[in-house]
Amino acid sequence: MSASRFVAFALGLASVVALQTAQATNGYMSHAYSPAAKGMAGAGEAALPQDSLSLVGNPAGLAKVGQRLDIGAAWFSPKREYTGVTPNPATGAYAPIGGGPLGTDTVESQNNDFLVPNFGYTHPLDAKSAFGVALFGNGGMNTDYRSVDTFMNLGIYGGNNGCANPPHYATAAPCGPQIPGTAMQGGGNAGVNLVQLGISLGYAREVMDNLSIGGAFVLGYQTIEVRGVGAFQGFTETFTQSMIANRGAGADTPANLTDRGDDAAWGYGFQIGALWAVNPQWDLGISYRTKMYMGEFDKYQDLFAEGGDFDMPAVGTIGLAFKPTSQLTFAFDIQQIWYSDVKSIGNTNQLAQKCDLNAAFGAPSSPGAVYDPSYCLGGSNGAGFGWRDMTVFKLGVQYAINNALTVRAGYSHGSSPIVSQEVAFNTLAPGVIQDHWTLGATYRPQRNYELTFWGMYAPQETVEGPGAFTGGQSPSISMKQYELGVNFAWLFN
Repeated sequence: MSASRFVAFALGLASVVALQTAQATNGYMSHAYSPAAKGMAGAGEAALPQDSLSLVGNPAGLAKVGQRLDIGAAWFSPKREYTGVTPNPATGAYAPIGGGPLGTDTVESQNNDFLVPNFGYTHPLDAKSAFGVALFGNGGMNTDYRSVDTFMNLGIYGGNNGCANPPHYATAAPCGPQIPGTAMQGGGNAGVNLVQLGISLGYAREVMDNLSIGGAFVLGYQTIEVRGVGAFQGFTETFTQSMIANRGAGADTPANLTDRGDDAAWGYGFQIGALWAVNPQWDLGISYRTKMYMGEFDKYQDLFAEGGDFDMPAVGTIGLAFKPTSQLTFAFDIQQIWYSDVKSIGNTNQLAQKCDLNAAFGAPSSPGAVYDPSYCLGGSNGAGFGWRDMTVFKLGVQYAINNALTVRAGYSHGSSPIVSQEVAFNTLAPGVIQDHWTLGATYRPQRNYELTFWGMYAPQETVEGPGAFTGGQSPSISMKQYELGVNFAWLFN
């Protein structure tokens, strides 16, 4: 297959892949992209290229893998759940609302099984250079919570609460009259479905006998759907600014906050990398992918910071591969993900403190509360998920039993990007996984064909604690994950 035909095939396939959803593992990014590295918990992507998907980890590896076509898929199963709070307007406890007679019981997310495909092709140009194409799932978030599982069918964010969605004047029990000009936004079923894809077009060249460098242009595509956050319309820049303009007599409903169906955006970024064979036993690899500059989600410009901006964060990796014998290899990678540089992901939730509409009218809801429209939903400093940057350590080992069979194992660890005070919003995106354990193998039944298998288990992690809208109560979010995958490779040389 020619490179041009493969690019066309990959682009056409992107629309199909976008229908699949994966809750990736390091925050919302996959623990690995290369099928071989997946069996080593992501170790080896920087310094041990073994297939065409290694382009995603380090484009310099293109010059080392020969001409090959990789096609694979994985079954991915994340188990997500949360425990909620008892709603109490007197203490400001509004979300997340759980199940049971008090709202404090566990609620599980639906839709736990996903298919995640991968495709890649590399083509040497001569003895020292090569180009490649890879289609990969960069990451994603997926949750689907049903209001029927929550206290009094309110939904985790009170989407079925008639006093909050639409907003009312709180002047009488159980709630005052509806604010003129506002309307109900969505319902009680809540969740998010974010899918991020990348198509990497790379080139690598061996500039010295022991040094290869590479670069790639990365085309990004993402889709999103958000449901069940209509009760937060009173904290949007659109609502609050119109309320002030109308001197409290009415407000505009934010039209692009929630339950608007799928929205899509394209974008781009760049990646560079180097691979240095220090000596016959040691290899050093380094790679950096810039932030992916994405178009805005117009259908959710009242929800996400900067009017719907949602870029993909930058990623950097450095790795070592050590080969004490011809059969045994150890790999160690350190990866940094800069989540905090993307405001919709990294901004903390300061709605109650800095988007207090009552403060704009001279009566703060709590001591120290102020009104600054930039901190409201949709504003330049609007509430995000409060994710910290993430550093991930990956260790893997592989052993070639013979020319036909290689086995692998790996472990990785990274601290959760979510802190306890950000639990409420992160019920939508509980990316709390810290550890991954993996096994893998490659079997070559014939010289020109190769099968790679892997399995991954991420044990359950839980983050709990009080924060905005929890009224001093301590809700929790939890997740564990399983993955099984297979990749078929056609080797041309």
